[in-house]
Amino acid sequence: MRRQLVVSAFVSAICVPLLTGGRTPLLAEVAVAEVNALATTTLPVQLATLGSVGSMGIHYNAGGVDPYGGYEEMLRWDASGNWLTFDHDLTSATFGHPTGTVTGIRVPDTATYLRLESYPSTALGCDGDSALDDCYWETYDPWDPLHGAFHLQIEREVGTSWPSLGRITPPTPGDQFDGFVSRGRIVSSTPISEGRVHVDAFQIDCSPHEQCIAPPTTTTGVPYGAFASGSSRGELWTMGVTWPGHHTMFIEDVATGIKVQAIVDIAPTTLPTIDLDAPCFGFTTCVTISGAAAPTAPATEFHPMAPVRILDTRKELGISGGVVQPGDGSADTSNADLRVAAVANHELQVTGVAGIPEAGVAAVLLNVTAVDPAGDGFITIGPRPAGTGNVFDDQNSFGTWPSSSNLNLSAGVTTPNMVLVRVGAGGRIRFHVYGTTTHILADVAGWFGPSDVEVSGFTPVQPKRLLDTRHEADGQLTGGTTRLLTVAGVAGIPLDADSVVANITAVSPSGNGYVTAYPSGTALPDVSNLNLRSSVTRPNLAVIAVGDDGKIALRPELADTHLLVDVFGYYRSGSGAATTTASPFRIVDSRNGIGTTKAPFGSGERRRVEVAGVGEVPRNASAVYLNVTVVSPTGEGFLSVWPAGGDVPNVSNLNWVSGDTVPNMVVVGLGDDGSIDIRVDLPWDAFATAEVLVDVLGWTS
Repeated sequence: MRRQLVVSAFVSAICVPLLTGGRTPLLAEVAVAEVNALATTTLPVQLATLGSVGSMGIHYNAGGVDPYGGYEEMLRWDASGNWLTFDHDLTSATFGHPTGTVTGIRVPDTATYLRLESYPSTALGCDGDSALDDCYWETYDPWDPLHGAFHLQIEREVGTSWPSLGRITPPTPGDQFDGFVSRGRIVSSTPISEGRVHVDAFQIDCSPHEQCIAPPTTTTGVPYGAFASGSSRGELWTMGVTWPGHHTMFIEDVATGIKVQAIVDIAPTTLPTIDLDAPCFGFTTCVTISGAAAPTAPATEFHPMAPVRILDTRKELGISGGVVQPGDGSADTSNADLRVAAVANHELQVTGVAGIPEAGVAAVLLNVTAVDPAGDGFITIGPRPAGTGNVFDDQNSFGTWPSSSNLNLSAGVTTPNMVLVRVGAGGRIRFHVYGTTTHILADVAGWFGPSDVEVSGFTPVQPKRLLDTRHEADGQLTGGTTRLLTVAGVAGIPLDADSVVANITAVSPSGNGYVTAYPSGTALPDVSNLNLRSSVTRPNLAVIAVGDDGKIALRPELADTHLLVDVFGYYRSGSGAATTTASPFRIVDSRNGIGTTKAPFGSGERRRVEVAGVGEVPRNASAVYLNVTVVSPTGEGFLSVWPAGGDVPNVSNLNWVSGDTVPNMVVVGLGDDGSIDIRVDLPWDAFATAEVLVDVLGWTS
């Protein structure tokens, strides 16, 4: 096994005092006296300068006062590789100038730990007079395209000798270790001012269960790695001249105070993008060091897509390990392979997949289907959280999970639901399955993100039924046939709408099967919006791109069925309100009186629910994304949601049979007072009741 390069906690604040002048001369003089009083050993270190000059920070675990901006001692080097002491007196006219030469790194004999960090500069303008030349105290710049920095760390046991360090070659473009000039992107919904992002980066070795490019070694076999410390320029960040391999990065957004540590493999073609709006800035293996656990979700606009399947655990598409196991992917075991497999069985990469961008994605809109669950339970879907604590602990992102559900499961029953979910760390979302195992499918309808081009915002309309095949001459739809429905130019939907938000309900299907809704005039996609169960009336929300002829196509497979289509709003380029997503939070629970009366809904009962100004929802919200669930109804019925005020519309959002727990996503405008109305109908039993839960997924404003 290769020797592990350990990164110390202090590196997150390196070089700031160095670049701003260090501490007072008096303190430095005291410290130098203390160091000089120690019994020391000098370790010869040869440096291939490649024409550079610079400074070497020296840290060891012995000695008292720390005078050199985070280090026990500092040296300079000249272009010939000589090690130089220098004037540390800030008040001196020769501050920073060389004062003498040494043969190597001086380390107290009591030290058992030694760390070196280099700060090279280009030796342009040096006239060769090392006693007077000002170039030896020029500020290190990671944007120097010729000379990269390095770090090296060694440890020894008391009573043993230090290893010979040999000769060190710093990173340079095209060297034997494939050095390259790094330039990565930064994205944000807010302006990226000069120097807004600070990055410290260190090349490290892999953990025993990982595979990566091994760090370089000195001529005596001591491992070391590339190093960089600096701030962003424009919308770019840098690790300077670096080497491909495993790196730990400390990244700070100076504007928000959020600071994270991440572990990432980098190469010239795989430099990560820093997304300042994303949890952990978009990194997967990461922890939040300071500031908010995650950046505030930005206001975003909808980018519709042709529907495409990105998850099918039956085929190990998107998630590995087959059927999804109970839990959230955490694993109480010392077996690293089992821990990795458990995470992979519960997390789905959504950025960089199926046309979704790799960065700048705040949320995705998915139709999620639980297929043949082994028992009863439910699924909660949310962003992969940023980790806390030790970045090398692969269980650091597990903890409290939202007390809400997106799908409720019954043994053997295939159940779909539309889900709006914020994208989490590393561009991933996480599935927490309670009580059973199940296969899961996910079809993407679009994504949300800030953009400087014209994209679609959401506009709610008064809910209206556009299709009820029970009252049409053509009657129910036959399995394997397609019916077109005009949506543009009707019910308040403009002729140039990009997508419509509609609730589709299958009424009394002849057997098991599914329904696909897609843009008219396009190929039939391999997705489903609604799953059919023989004789069971079932709804599901869909966001459907509108075809060039202003129509959508509806096609049942494997069974005949009546269909209802109720429209609630639309997305259109250049208009509508921006969407903000949130971790789900509950605003109504009739079982315990949250947001409503503590009592189940009776048949025909209508209640008003305040939404704007509740929880995280702002008072200027114009519409909300909700997950509405009916729990333990004592009779068969349906539920309707609409903007507060006015008559009850002829629409439905949920349908159920007695005893079923049924969720469905609802996108609905808010009334003038920021509220919605909810009505439960149980027309076949005047004494039946139903409990109702409402979770907020996001809002428009």
